[in-house]
Amino acid sequence: MDLLDRNPGLRGGGRAQGGGGFYHLSFRSGSRASGSCARSAYAYVTRQDEYGGPDRDEAVYTESEHMPSWAADSPASYWDTADLYERANGRLYVSADFALPRDLSVEEQVELASTFAHALTDAERLPYTLAIHAGRDEEGQAHNPHAHLMFSERRDDGIERSREDWFRRANSEYPERGGAPKSRTFHGPAWIEHARERWAALTNEALERAGRSERVDHRSYARQGVSRDPSQHYGPAAAHFVERGRDHDRLDEAAAGVDDQRTLQAIEQDIAQLEAAREALILDGLPEDPRESERRGNGSSSPEEPDRDSSWGR
Repeated sequence: MDLLDRNPGLRGGGRAQGGGGFYHLSFRSGSRASGSCARSAYAYVTRQDEYGGPDRDEAVYTESEHMPSWAADSPASYWDTADLYERANGRLYVSADFALPRDLSVEEQVELASTFAHALTDAERLPYTLAIHAGRDEEGQAHNPHAHLMFSERRDDGIERSREDWFRRANSEYPERGGAPKSRTFHGPAWIEHARERWAALTNEALERAGRSERVDHRSYARQGVSRDPSQHYGPAAAHFVERGRDHDRLDEAAAGVDDQRTLQAIEQDIAQLEAAREALILDGLPEDPRESERRGNGSSSPEEPDRDSSWGR
């Protein structure tokens, strides 16, 4: 799984203004080349199958929309079929992870996350699944609510197709003879900047509706002209702990003992982004669909033009 926006907060990403909120949004692409499995990713974010145990951070809300008719009642079947029929060198899905303001109610968080999902997918009717995790700590408090969005680049052009035909190569001259056309929106760096700006705007609108004074800014500290003391930056060392499977209680302890509000905001942002990075590491390690391994073992491949992940804004 390729990290399209490599933890912007760990490089001084967006910050909150006037409150305890923070900004985090990152994108990744899931492809066979990186060993991704769409069905496993779906099960993970929705907390189903082996990812639904009581030791997991619960999914408090899920939704799937813009699905073709054959997957309308079973979103899992869409991602399962993507693993089976999406071309060997194609992307299976694009995913977004983003922090939700703790100062909003669960209902307000759901509305905000769903609005963002629709903002990214409605124009081209891209099939998607959205899941919101409570982000509970060891005491059961929801200290880091966040959302996972995974969407397909296969556009619903209104032509009815079977599940086998949906993932075939598109035919621009005779669309009904080919598969669902692929979106080209999510290539290059410009769309990431637009998406980050859009998420900040939607978040601030939601905070304003809720009567909150906090605001977020998608721009980096450098772009905002804000000087941040490097000694307040806990990212690299804690990220090392996360990669080794260790916790980052030192960050929590530091946050609890800091009086300066700006420093506290910076630490909270690092904590949220490290937890997002931990989930990304878990997703990277999700098992590949065994049927895909068998397909490759039988020599099944596609001669189509490969997707070039290097064209994405990284």
